[in-house]
Amino acid sequence: MHTCNLKTLHMRTTAITINKGGQGKTTVTRSLATAATRAGLNVLVLDMDTQENATSWGKRRKQRHDNPLPLVKFVTEQAVDEELKRAKDAGCDLVFIDTPPGRSSEAPAAVELADLVLIPFWNDQDSYDGVRKTAGLTRRLGKPAFGVLNFATPNSRIHEQEAMAVLQTIPLPMASIVLHRYEVHKDANIKGLTAQEMEPNSVAAREIEMLWSWLRAMLQLGNGADVHNGTCRNE
Repeated sequence: MHTCNLKTLHMRTTAITINKGGQGKTTVTRSLATAATRAGLNVLVLDMDTQENATSWGKRRKQRHDNPLPLVKFVTEQAVDEELKRAKDAGCDLVFIDTPPGRSSEAPAAVELADLVLIPFWNDQDSYDGVRKTAGLTRRLGKPAFGVLNFATPNSRIHEQEAMAVLQTIPLPMASIVLHRYEVHKDANIKGLTAQEMEPNSVAAREIEMLWSWLRAMLQLGNGADVHNGTCRNE
């Protein structure tokens, strides 16, 4: 079992990145950040993508939702290190960094600052090429990383089996939770919500909660009773 040796740290930073667009990075980011917030942690999302999809979701959330957390903030490559220092001083427990797709300098900067890297992908050759490149980056920088299979076909294990076989050749460990293709993720995004908020009893919501439980264990984070109350203020 792969874990991160983070017992001496408090704030954890997770980069969500892949050298390929359309893999669901922002969906995974906002879903996990919301799950962590609901678990009682102080959470910050740093959006390094100039498209600002995570930032836009955060703005919709403030307008339509009683609880606008987690805090979402756009940040440049030059400012990300300072933002992380401010987040730590402000009492944040967990920071997610959402990176832009393709070849950019933002992704290496995020990986270098992360305690753990998640690489979302789906069962496609171009996607696997992106996984290989991103996994190579994490190895060069000495960062633990996991592939997260996304957009898998519901009620089928074919994509999961194929993905596991490919990732073994890279090699890259794969998260034990697979995310399947459900429209509720898109529908929730429009409202500034997540699947677990819009349809809490859905399969999509359960998958996110299980992925969050897995990530929390990888990061050696306690539950809400183990951290302080309040919000992460990074103003």
